[in-house]
Amino acid sequence: MKEQYERRIMETKERIFRAFLHLMGEKDIHQISISELCRLAGINRSTFYHHFGSQYDVLAELTDDFLADLEEKLQGVSPCDREGVQRRVELCLDNAMQNRELTLLLMQHAVGTDFAQRLFSLPGIESLLREKLSDVESETERHACISFVTYGAYQLLREWLNEENPISTEEETELILTLARRVC
Repeated sequence: MKEQYERRIMETKERIFRAFLHLMGEKDIHQISISELCRLAGINRSTFYHHFGSQYDVLAELTDDFLADLEEKLQGVSPCDREGVQRRVELCLDNAMQNRELTLLLMQHAVGTDFAQRLFSLPGIESLLREKLSDVESETERHACISFVTYGAYQLLREWLNEENPISTEEETELILTLARRVC
C-alpha cells in the first residue's frame, strides 16, 4: 500500500515537473499561474498545493533534484588532485550536456545566483581555489577571485550549451580549468 502511494506521489510530481518545464520554455516563472500549471499537468489545485506552495517551490525542487543527481555521479571521484578535479568538472559538463534543455532552463530561470554557486561548488573547484589562494591574506581578494572564476565558468557553460556545434566536453573542461589556473 505504501509503495503504491509513493509511486502515485512520484507520478504526480513528474506530471507537475513536465508541465512546469513546458511552461518555462514559453514564459518567465513569474508569469506561470498555478491554474495554468494544474490544467496542463491534469491535476487540481489542491493536489498541487499538497506537494508545493508555489511555482518557485517546483523550480527549487527541480534544481535540488538536478544537483543531487549530479552530486551522486561525482561521489566516486576525489577532488583532491588535479586529475580528480578535471574528472569532476568533466562529469558536471557531461551531465549538463546530457540534460541540456533542463540545464539551460534552470540557468535561465534560477532565482538569484544560488544555482551557479551550488553547481560549481560540487566539483570541488571552490575548495581547490581556496587552497591555491591560501597565501592571499585578504579574504576580500580571495572571495573576489573565487567569485570571478565561479561565475566566469558558469557563463562559459551557458555559452557552450547554447552553441550549435559546441566543442567537446574535454576541451570545455580544459578551457575552464586553464582559465581558473590563470586567475589564481
